[in-house]
Amino acid sequence: MNKSPFHSGKAFNSIAALMAAAGLMISCAQDGYDDDERFESSVSGAALASPAADAITVTASADGKTQTISWPVVMGAGGYQFSIYDVTNLDAPIVKDSLVDGCSVTVKREEDMNYRVDLKTLGNSKRGTADAAEATQLLFSTFTEAYATIPAGSELVKYFQENPVPDSSEPVYYDLEPGAQYTLDGVLDFSNHFVVLRTTSKTSYATITYGGSSTIEYCGGLTLKYLNLDCAASSKPVLAFSATPAEGILDADNNNHNQIKDATTLQYCNISGVKGMMLFDNKVKYCLKTFLMDNCLLHLESEGMSNGSIFYIYDGGGFINDFTISNSTIWNTSGNDFKYLIRYNNSGRCDRAGYTSNSINILNSTMYNLCVSGQMCNHSGFDGRATSNYDVENNIFVNCGSAQVPRRIIGRRGSGDIRFANNTYCTYAEDGSVSFELEGAPDSVEGAKSEYDDSKSALQCDPAFKDAANGDFTPQGADQLTLRTGDPRWLP
Repeated sequence: MNKSPFHSGKAFNSIAALMAAAGLMISCAQDGYDDDERFESSVSGAALASPAADAITVTASADGKTQTISWPVVMGAGGYQFSIYDVTNLDAPIVKDSLVDGCSVTVKREEDMNYRVDLKTLGNSKRGTADAAEATQLLFSTFTEAYATIPAGSELVKYFQENPVPDSSEPVYYDLEPGAQYTLDGVLDFSNHFVVLRTTSKTSYATITYGGSSTIEYCGGLTLKYLNLDCAASSKPVLAFSATPAEGILDADNNNHNQIKDATTLQYCNISGVKGMMLFDNKVKYCLKTFLMDNCLLHLESEGMSNGSIFYIYDGGGFINDFTISNSTIWNTSGNDFKYLIRYNNSGRCDRAGYTSNSINILNSTMYNLCVSGQMCNHSGFDGRATSNYDVENNIFVNCGSAQVPRRIIGRRGSGDIRFANNTYCTYAEDGSVSFELEGAPDSVEGAKSEYDDSKSALQCDPAFKDAANGDFTPQGADQLTLRTGDPRWLP
């Protein structure tokens, strides 16, 4: 395996007590020494050294929310000076020059972060020892170690032909170089391998540029993280299920769905120039258990499609069991309209694929010019069933779903768990006037309620995006700003 330049943490079994300053937790005597035993020694009148980098250990807590950095005792020390940084933002330390009188510190841990620790031994005036001349620096990462790094400039179809994904029961991680350019020239089919493509930088994404007949196909798990996908030259789907399913995924006991049980996850991706579908079933009967789009930008420039759908799992007779969009923005700036955001086959429902419930969740997201005269969602198999759950909260919908967004999302109201809260349903007329239509409720009524969104929380306030035509969806509406609705990236 290719090694990261960052060290990975070693085992350390103790978790320190919480200290009130800045969420910093410090352990003083957890390994059986008291303070005198720890620091008093025969060492005196000497300049001390900071602990060596390879002697510093980093261990995540069981829940992954904190990490403990520990080091061996330096005899004669009066304490230690500790700092920790995100290496992409050294001007804003997570902890700066904290004085530690023990040999470990526990701090918050974030997934997918490259950290730097600075640790300096301090002298002890009682013993006549002096501070270490310099701090030790330790680099470590919370990115899962990659199987390989794909060289900058690679054409990805050719790369994976020459370097096939290995068989593995675990996800196989591939790193793309920060800020680098890659191309996709044709169909890249990962079959039923669980592949993670990512950049190991949150501030300098790699870019994959699609050619005219390019798409990524798969029928196993797929994760795309910290990537730019430039799809302007392609009329094909951004993603598609494999045209030929892998052996072993056909579920004869559950209506012959080809089962994709590992999740499809798009996180922190900027997807631009999409003229076709975002996801297509390739006219094969699949059930994808989980789809998640989080913290993404999806810019559509539709050229008009016969099915008019963004997420289209219909022709083969399948569906997505649990679908979530969160903290994301989806918008269309072309003269052509999509008819559906989500379209499943009318026979698709949870029990027919072996599940007990299904869901659609749209949370803290911004949607603009989607299905302006269309139906937004079409999933008759879900409609009105007790097993169908919907969570639609804190969103801004502008010029979406024929001004009937709640009805279009849930189809028919059933007894499943249905939650609406703090959504804006806003439509602009050609003369620039604005309406806030809810089916069965009059316009401009505070606490508007309908048969579909009965929360009485729909916002009757123009979000007044700063410059939607040029992709700036910063809301200027007082209610949206107060309640902090829509994609959080646009909020001050």
